[in-house]
Amino acid sequence: MRHFLFLPLALACAIACTGQQAPPGIIPLPKVLAMDSGTFAIGRETGIIIGQAELEPEGAFLQAALASLLGAAPGIIHENRTPGAADPRAVPGTILLLLKTGTALAPEAYELGIGHDHIILTAATPAGIFHGIQTIIQLLPTVASVGSGAPRVFLPCLTVADEPRFAWRGMHLDVCRHFFPVQFVKKYIDLLARYKMNRFHWHLTDDQGWRIEIKKYPKLTEVGAWRSGSQYGPYSERTYDNERYGGSYTQEQIREVVAYAAARHITVVPEIEMPGHAMAALAAHPHLGCTGGPYEIQKGWGVFDDVFCAGKDSTFTFLEDVLSEVLDLFPSDHIHIGGDECPKTRWKTCPHCRARMKKEGLKDEHELQSYFIRRIEKHVNAKGRQIIGWDEILEGGLAPNAAVMSWRGTEGGTAAARQKHDVVMCPGTHCYFDHYQGDPAHEPLAIGGFTTVQKTYAYEPIPDGLTAEEAGHIMGAQGNVWTEYITTPDHVEYMAVPRMLALAEVLWSPKDQRDEGSFIRRLENEFAALDALKVHYSKSLYNVEFKTTGSKKRGQVNVELTCAPGLGEMHYTIDDSEPTYASPKFDYTIEQRASTTIKAAIFGVIAGVIAAYKG
Repeated sequence: MRHFLFLPLALACAIACTGQQAPPGIIPLPKVLAMDSGTFAIGRETGIIIGQAELEPEGAFLQAALASLLGAAPGIIHENRTPGAADPRAVPGTILLLLKTGTALAPEAYELGIGHDHIILTAATPAGIFHGIQTIIQLLPTVASVGSGAPRVFLPCLTVADEPRFAWRGMHLDVCRHFFPVQFVKKYIDLLARYKMNRFHWHLTDDQGWRIEIKKYPKLTEVGAWRSGSQYGPYSERTYDNERYGGSYTQEQIREVVAYAAARHITVVPEIEMPGHAMAALAAHPHLGCTGGPYEIQKGWGVFDDVFCAGKDSTFTFLEDVLSEVLDLFPSDHIHIGGDECPKTRWKTCPHCRARMKKEGLKDEHELQSYFIRRIEKHVNAKGRQIIGWDEILEGGLAPNAAVMSWRGTEGGTAAARQKHDVVMCPGTHCYFDHYQGDPAHEPLAIGGFTTVQKTYAYEPIPDGLTAEEAGHIMGAQGNVWTEYITTPDHVEYMAVPRMLALAEVLWSPKDQRDEGSFIRRLENEFAALDALKVHYSKSLYNVEFKTTGSKKRGQVNVELTCAPGLGEMHYTIDDSEPTYASPKFDYTIEQRASTTIKAAIFGVIAGVIAAYKG
């Protein structure tokens, strides 16, 4: 029996762009959505009313989105309405953006009404208005479907009352193993914004490269940003090239990205790794290690014994100087200090570390790491900020005000929540988007793991067994994109999308309203928009999976075919021909000789276009 994994030949879909109403394919699913009959036509003559001056950036954002479709920007009408709880005045032929105070609206919530001759979008904050604009943008047709400079486009009449389930809805990007330019980082942030995510975790330092300019320590990027080669091929083979590789961001570029994200109501959370994953920093400043070096920026992936020396005061002076510059660049409430995968090998024999342990009354190296994190936390707290670290910072005792990012399953997050510490969940089982998402034989080389879009969609961020009070410390979750085997922007997009969209819905939409079949149907509609945005998303969702079991008949096996719900019908052939819609339809099992070749395909009608999948 030969097993085949089949990927799509073609996808096609369309969002309604005529006067005919179509069910909206909004991701993430709104909390409340009520459809009405009819449509609202948006043309160049449509006015965008900005109710308060603080909404000018949001008005300009919507104006630019409409201009790309209409070929000309709709006009902006500036008003100075007093925010209030009273119902806003509807003005025919306009889109009103209005802040409302004195309501029960949550900070990121919004209310959207699309009527026959007007649109009203209200919220308590500009962030809520921005999220509502993203819903409007998702309802718009693509340029490909209406052509550039369409005289008008149509939106279905509806009412939305929406708010997020979790406050932390994030995506991570590792730029240390492989470096990505500012232009792509902005595109990545745009994707987060489209799906109402609000945290961008920027992993800026590691063993393989230091990516952020620190003016007091220029060697960090002059030396630490460049390695002499990179690991390639399967992880176990440990093969390396000798090509110089690296890059870094200037502080001007950092500020540019932070401002770009802030305009989209996304907080950039920087990560400066410590005490481990420090080889790039040690190569630039070897006196900060236990042995004094020399150290090499690592070509390969993994965990390395050399870490920051916890016994030298110069280590803390250096890190406090670095963090002071980082705090000046990033206004985020949380600063990520890593804390993961820190070997204690050097600390066990380092005279400076042994002396520190004796002086501070620390019984083992885990408590020394806790001392290290607590000392860093005091510096960050003194600047009015809070640290967050990977769940290893629980070992040896958690710093008093630290938040925890739980990646080694859910146990760390559960323990931290029970200690009344805030938690962001990102277990590798569901939230590591560097893992395979389909049969490895048909996927780009990855570091390992297996996480399908369906598995991500099934994730529940609040662990079982927590009380309501403890569950209140679960701030949310995020998807992590580590880039050992992700070398290009296109590859990042392939690994992140559409799993990012699945996680976005998990974090925004009410738990009891989530439905995998509904999500898949809306995701199919969204693919046209992703095509228009030139996002290189994965189509592994359309894999046909084969499962064989024994048969009572000698020399035969039973074959079951499965695919994601709602994609269409599966048809198959056993004569080596290509499946068509006229081929036998798969219903239960296929009983065939073990030497038979089975080819299968999914056929579904999406907006009247047949989408066929074959290998």
